[in-house]
Amino acid sequence: MASRKSIVITGASSGFGAAFARALAQDGHQLFICARRTDRLAELAAGRPNIFYAHCDVSQESEVKDFFRQVGERTRSLDAVIHCAAILGPLGTFDAVDSAEWLAAISTNVLGIYLVAKHAVPLMRSTKRPRILVLSGGGAFDPMPNVSAYGVSKAATVRLVETLAVELKPRNIAVNAVAPGFAATEIHQQTLAAGRQRGGEHFDKTVRLMSHWDDSMEVPIDCIRYMISDRAAKLTGKTISARYDAWGEPEFDQHIDQIAASPLYTTQRTISEHLPNLPLAKTLAVAAERKRKHYAGRASNKFDRSMPNEVALTK
Repeated sequence: MASRKSIVITGASSGFGAAFARALAQDGHQLFICARRTDRLAELAAGRPNIFYAHCDVSQESEVKDFFRQVGERTRSLDAVIHCAAILGPLGTFDAVDSAEWLAAISTNVLGIYLVAKHAVPLMRSTKRPRILVLSGGGAFDPMPNVSAYGVSKAATVRLVETLAVELKPRNIAVNAVAPGFAATEIHQQTLAAGRQRGGEHFDKTVRLMSHWDDSMEVPIDCIRYMISDRAAKLTGKTISARYDAWGEPEFDQHIDQIAASPLYTTQRTISEHLPNLPLAKTLAVAAERKRKHYAGRASNKFDRSMPNEVALTK
């Protein structure tokens, strides 16, 4: 460990949040952890004087504000926020689930990020290149039938992270998402209890992945360690896959300036120009150019020629 950092971890009562808290506390960092289940937090903090814990429902601004008030009373500044708090939401087709439960998942998973970032930023010193890391994955890049609230919230998570990265750039705060990959955490018990009739393909996938999981959190933990390190300081506005991307490798470090300036690891629209070797893409590119030329001479309703540079490859 290069230096002792002050770190907030939300959703630390179980799953990835708890795993990150145990690992980073062992590394010697000062942790401020929160969740709705304080009994779990108390167990995690027992015997670890470098962990402060408090109750916090991230979907409730008054609770988020009070949590960061307590954090501010205990540290001069925050070096990192690792936001893990999320719920799965209702399972079933979108028209069969309870609307209030669907909205509650969006509120926890998306509004929670907004509220945590909003109240964490005042505690972050721009001179220290603070980090905000948010867990993504799930439906961020692929549809999630029968778990639509969760999937939609994860797609919104990535766009919110990318937006915050731009807004917080003048304050020297880096914001990234981390897709940790599958782990047999407590959240999946809801899927198993729902069964295939409500869970659909998501149920089948969960059962399959759980049967092959190696019971290790090593990869996502090491990814988080890297993302809060000085080596990753220049990276912002990205979604990094813990299990599939080259983070930590020499090539990644050597080209991190280029990575940060490129559309790599961002969620954007794939258009025909990005797939020049696909026959259908070639056909559609010619047709699109013909349409642009058709409208080019008109005073209104023009196609923006800058669009292909602004909407790039999805994955």
